[in-house]
Amino acid sequence: MFDFSNATALIVGGGSGIGKEIAIALCKNGANVIITGRNEDKLNAVKEKIDILGKGLCSSISSDVRSEESVKSLMSTVSDFFSGKLNILVNSAGTNIRAPIEDVSLKDFQEVMDVNLTGTFLTTKLAHPLLAAADYGRVINLASIFSTVTFPHRLSYSSSKGGVLLFSKTIALEWAQQGITVNTISPGPLLTEINQKVLDDKKNYEKFCERIPMRRFGEPHEIVTAALFLASPGSSYVTGSDIVVDGGWTSS
Repeated sequence: MFDFSNATALIVGGGSGIGKEIAIALCKNGANVIITGRNEDKLNAVKEKIDILGKGLCSSISSDVRSEESVKSLMSTVSDFFSGKLNILVNSAGTNIRAPIEDVSLKDFQEVMDVNLTGTFLTTKLAHPLLAAADYGRVINLASIFSTVTFPHRLSYSSSKGGVLLFSKTIALEWAQQGITVNTISPGPLLTEINQKVLDDKKNYEKFCERIPMRRFGEPHEIVTAALFLASPGSSYVTGSDIVVDGGWTSS
């Protein structure tokens, strides 16, 4: 089911966190992967780790999802690398600025929206010709449990991820007859860099865990199986769906 031999994948935000874990998992299962993001050092570190595996090939390209020209250049390079065809697009680039609304500046709000929502729009739109040209296409957008529930000081993040969720459902309808599925994964709190501020405050971390039935944050690798399923040919009748991986948070 999870044999990705000869499959091609682009992981946006592949230098850290969830994107990194998905890139490694796809390569372990035979996919040829391009990882992209703004931090070249992080991208190179992930590429080196994947190269050691000796399985699927990995290339890294620096790009900025906030810039249409940068994303256009990225897609041109992806097209050259993969002969004009792309099977899997994972949008995992994300940022978060935590503050009550009184302290959220327009610049801060726009930064979160630009990366999390506008970036997802640009990469998905501009990848469409490559996905449509492949024998099958899969788009996986990282939403969040905060796209359907929320938490104090998460105004910008929740607004952006709510947009990602409905953006994805809309595109799923538009592309349903083109052999391209579009789905989201909504992680709960994970032990990733974006949550470092919470992790650094032991009391705040414990307060968070009180809301999670499993009483802990998830490990990044615990989201990988959902991603492999949605990326595989075997998920061909699944589109417009959201897989929640949250330790039970939204069920409690």
